[in-house]
Amino acid sequence: MKKIKKIQDGIWKTDSETLPYQLDFRPSGYNGKRFKKRFQTLGEARRFINFKITEQTNLKDWEPDPEDNRRLSDLIDLWNNLHGKSLNDIKKRLPKMKAVCEGMNNPLARKLTPTDWTKYRAKRLETVSIKTVNNDQTYINAMFNELIRLNEIDINPIRNVRALKYKQPEMGYLEPEEIPELLNELLNSRNKDAYIVAKIALSTGARWGEAESLTSRQISNNRITYINTKGGKNRSVPISEELAAEIPKKKGLLFSSCIGAFKKAIARTEIQPPKGQMTHILRHTFASHFMMNGGNILVLKETLGHASINDTMKYAHFSKTHLEDVVKFNPLAGCDDNNE
Repeated sequence: MKKIKKIQDGIWKTDSETLPYQLDFRPSGYNGKRFKKRFQTLGEARRFINFKITEQTNLKDWEPDPEDNRRLSDLIDLWNNLHGKSLNDIKKRLPKMKAVCEGMNNPLARKLTPTDWTKYRAKRLETVSIKTVNNDQTYINAMFNELIRLNEIDINPIRNVRALKYKQPEMGYLEPEEIPELLNELLNSRNKDAYIVAKIALSTGARWGEAESLTSRQISNNRITYINTKGGKNRSVPISEELAAEIPKKKGLLFSSCIGAFKKAIARTEIQPPKGQMTHILRHTFASHFMMNGGNILVLKETLGHASINDTMKYAHFSKTHLEDVVKFNPLAGCDDNNE
């Protein structure tokens, strides 16, 4: 359907010009999109008609089915089958992604908008922290981007939604006098596994799960090799002969699940780790004291298994020499001597 009508005496006006030709046009037929526009000349109106007809004809050759009725849960399952299963943290990540899907009432993926996401995020903030909401967004954003790379979808609807700003929590670590207090409490708890796992974490900067899941094959020649790490890369860290002698000499898994015993032991002390850092305080303690004692920031990066030096720099200020050159090289340095 197309109709070009000249308005009587050309009386249709905008602020700057007279537009005498009115176009009423559906390039895809009666049920298609309708265009109602006004033009200065008849030729402009006809050129617009030809442009739209050509555009619609060309689109039909390659445009995917606009009625893609896959829901967000379908995309999550597809992503998991094609990519997610290979991730080290998939057992933790997938349930969180499905919880997001449920919280959004499993919308049609093609209809998901930035506004939908921000409304869900605002509601979620009523019960969880900003960091948790940002983590959810990171997971869903990564899923869309990966499916785009795999040519399964064309658009990431939340690609331009920025993560929320939040204040970094206090980084807790044990003071020198608190370390023997904790170890003595663990030793007295009669759970030797918790005691040794804690010593391994304090000696190597390991995460609790990395130390607790060690097997006999990961320990050799006074070195521990951590595998299946958060960053996906193996790393080997030397340990003292004394610590190596305390580690059980048996095949297979070396320790039972003992995180509960650790939490009970720390609760019996006066140590109060920041929220969410009950076991991670051991990793922070290793890194903090490593820098206080003159350790090299690059060695610390490799020991902790950080992918980027930016992750390690949060411990740099513990070094006694950190930013010492400020005193030596600031513009007033040596001025007193020059004025004498």
